[in-house]
Amino acid sequence: MRLPNAEYLTDLMRAISAVVDEATFKIDSEGLKLVSMDPAHISMVDFMLSKEAAEEYSVTGELELTVNMQDLLKFLKRAKKGEALTLSYDAEKKKLSMTLSDSAYSRERSFQLSTLEPAGMGAMASPKLSFEAKARLSTDALWEAIEDAGIIADAMKVTIQPEMVILTARGETSTVQNKLSKQGALVFEIQTDKEVSASFSLTYLEKIVKPCRDISEEVTLMLSTNKPIKLHFPFPAGRLEYLIAPRLE
Repeated sequence: MRLPNAEYLTDLMRAISAVVDEATFKIDSEGLKLVSMDPAHISMVDFMLSKEAAEEYSVTGELELTVNMQDLLKFLKRAKKGEALTLSYDAEKKKLSMTLSDSAYSRERSFQLSTLEPAGMGAMASPKLSFEAKARLSTDALWEAIEDAGIIADAMKVTIQPEMVILTARGETSTVQNKLSKQGALVFEIQTDKEVSASFSLTYLEKIVKPCRDISEEVTLMLSTNKPIKLHFPFPAGRLEYLIAPRLE
């Protein structure tokens, strides 16, 4: 797989590592796929990078590739602006090769990473959930609300109303609230005919939303009262979604 921009994959892998320590990617004729939960089973990531994102893509059959995400990121973070990335995998030797090339300077750098034996029960499937409300808003606006909430609390309540998204945190003696109106520039769409709300750990919201700001300028929140929230970050030629279990009062 050859990608014209190495930083593109680096940002995506950083976002995945917010949930997963060891990732088992399924690779087939469509592209790279991953569905995995965090060790505490509070959050899940559903990721796909389509072959359309690549300048070149070739795979024989289907395979699974398991890597330590922090080890992978150590190499990917060495990518410089303007460098292309070529990934190749030797299934027999269980070696993932990464080549960074810079045509402007006629330079090529190569790294090799040993892959791991897959752990757990094998490939997972993302659960089919229905939601009572959906809101599409600025990723930066959501991140600012998370940072505000972190001043006083370890959880944030997400409320979606027909005309507004409300993000609230309460400490022992104080309250922080962000109200984002459907009429304003930070909310692009709301779909609901009633109020729904649930509270979520700020630890999980922080580590998921922070890296995703580099991937997508908007996020879609899908929510039902006191049920898991789905966060969808759109990007070209792929899918990046998260589920986070609610914190029940």
